Amino acid sequence: MKNNELPDLSPDNIARTVVLVFGKLADASPFWCFVTVKPSRRADFNERVKAKTLDLTRYVEDGFGEIVVSGESAVPPREVLKDVAAMFNVPVRSLFSEFDMDSEIAREIEKLKKELNEG
Repeated sequence: MKNNELPDLSPDNIARTVVLVFGKLADASPFWCFVTVKPSRRADFNERVKAKTLDLTRYVEDGFGEIVVSGESAVPPREVLKDVAAMFNVPVRSLFSEFDMDSEIAREIEKLKKELNEG
């Protein structure tokens, strides 16, 4: 990359949404799973969750994002919530709140561009 060229700042290269998914294992016991979702795959992800056709065994291979952590219980332990929030540098409460992803990504891209141009 030349000094005056910016790196690829497309949304998929700089952002992921952290999502908590719930489901049932083969023996019908509950599980939870934190995953990341690429911005370009968000609509397909939401459709598959709604239709209950999301296959976590193929999640990474299908190009949705990454599996962060999972466990067998109805809800993740408080310590896991704290760890995931720390991993993504967000408050725990934000893991459960709605926000405008597109606006957040646009703000982050502009911030990165500014930092790169100043540096």
